[in-house]
Amino acid sequence: MRFIDEILEIDEDHILGAYSWKPEDCAGYSPGGQVAPPFKLIEMAAQVGSVAWCIYHMALNSSTEEIRRLLGVLTQVEKVEFKNTVRAGEKTTCVARFRDEGYFRGNKIVSETEMRITGGPRDGREVLSGVVSGMWVPATPYGKKI
Repeated sequence: MRFIDEILEIDEDHILGAYSWKPEDCAGYSPGGQVAPPFKLIEMAAQVGSVAWCIYHMALNSSTEEIRRLLGVLTQVEKVEFKNTVRAGEKTTCVARFRDEGYFRGNKIVSETEMRITGGPRDGREVLSGVVSGMWVPATPYGKKI
């Protein structure tokens, strides 16, 4: 499952990704299936702040081939605070920054993320904030082909 439609901005200091929530993303969670499950919102934050942004940082010093040999792993989610629900049909943007607790070192990234609703009558409402971290490890045990 992928919860990034597009990367709107990216540099060494931040990343901004967007996703439009579809009815199938929300199905089975709430009555009527119109509310995005919190775990999928966290997944979007992790994909923006730990996956896409870490690939960007690794690409500054590593080849595409080296990065393709790695597998991204979500390692921690903490201090996540939910403030509003997201409904099917709404678009959210998620920004990740380093701020006080974040960093990128080698193959590990820790970022502070914030997600907001973009557009429509609830434009600008904060959805969640928190810290996500991930690391990249060899895709196969001991770097050997299976």
